[in-house]
Amino acid sequence: MAGQDEHPRADALRNRAALLDAAADVLAASPEASLTEVANRAGLARATLYRHFENRDALLGAIQTEALERAAAALDGAGLPDCDTREGLRRAAAALVPLGMRFRILLTEGSDTDPGFLAARTRTLAPLVALLERGQKAGEISPAASTPWLGLALAGLLMTTVRAAAMGLVDADDAGELVATTFLDGFGT
Repeated sequence: MAGQDEHPRADALRNRAALLDAAADVLAASPEASLTEVANRAGLARATLYRHFENRDALLGAIQTEALERAAAALDGAGLPDCDTREGLRRAAAALVPLGMRFRILLTEGSDTDPGFLAARTRTLAPLVALLERGQKAGEISPAASTPWLGLALAGLLMTTVRAAAMGLVDADDAGELVATTFLDGFGT
């Protein structure tokens, strides 16, 4: 927050949450939307938005943080350590694609250069990396490709799936199977 309190009031927390929800909705539909439009959607004054986020970059940073927190929780709840590679990919995609739809503004305006964001993203995606490593050890994924490269390829496939779902080309409910099949049939042994 611009004038961040150590212990914000309940209404300030509600306002911040409303602004983040509104920003995710408004910016997903119209990436060039103004902060005034975000404040209006949240039912709050523009001044309230600026008390929480000093500018568009600060708002996008907060959206990134929320997206990573939700992705971490979704992956933790997907039970990836308890399944084989194909099922793990299905579960991960089923958990992440709806979040990608919600936070798709980050596909065009997210920062892949901020060291703090990169570290948080690495921590968030650690369960997926572990799944890929297990898949390689089990012979379900070719060992010819490095795990970091496979991770980038999977991230690209997930982002493409989000974009395709946003355009109505695929059903987001089918994302799990689509991602697992595409990934493993392309990289499987």
